[in-house]
Amino acid sequence: MVDTIPLLSKLFRGIDREDGVALMNEMGASIRKIPAGGVVLREGSLKRNIGVLLDGCLEMFETDAEGQRSMVGYVYPQQSFAQVFAFAAVERHPATVAAVEDSKILVIPVESVLPLPGAPISAVRRRFIRNMLGDICETAWRLRSRAFILSRRSTTERLMTYLREKMRAVGSNDFKIPFDRQGLADFLCVDRSALSSVIGRLAKRGVLSYKKNHFILHGLSGKILV
Repeated sequence: MVDTIPLLSKLFRGIDREDGVALMNEMGASIRKIPAGGVVLREGSLKRNIGVLLDGCLEMFETDAEGQRSMVGYVYPQQSFAQVFAFAAVERHPATVAAVEDSKILVIPVESVLPLPGAPISAVRRRFIRNMLGDICETAWRLRSRAFILSRRSTTERLMTYLREKMRAVGSNDFKIPFDRQGLADFLCVDRSALSSVIGRLAKRGVLSYKKNHFILHGLSGKILV
């Protein structure tokens, strides 16, 4: 039985704790604990659940025929995952979701989200569905952004396209990214050593400066309006 909900999650925006807990129990949701390294969803598995991370950190990645991983992204507390594919015309998950550290997840069965035909819809469920549609649209937009990044041909173009999109998202040329160097290489689908060389070269040219996952793009200061 669910006794708490992540109030800061976009899925529960505008829903108070008591109503949210009651809705989750009505929908048959549960709490699942995953140890570090454990698999939450495996690529190719049947889609059954939507998840909201309560504690910990998850990584999402795809694997090609040669076993090479392509990083899709990370999931942090209060964020949901697997919602984009929940109602898509595909039967199986395209990516693996695994725990980077010990994690706790709110698991929501896909089939319980929409009410049965003709059944009344409560105001709380209506709000939850509306929130989910908004969350799905935002996630789909992020996936579109990654597709655009990966359409760039060179490592330099992919890196700078990604960094410029992050800059626009935060509204400043001074920002942090959610990846370490290997994670960024996986996300951009490039070789780590080649990526490090590109970052070093761009820093020497004065295009950017960096420290670990903290970047500053030069020539663009202050707030970014577009």
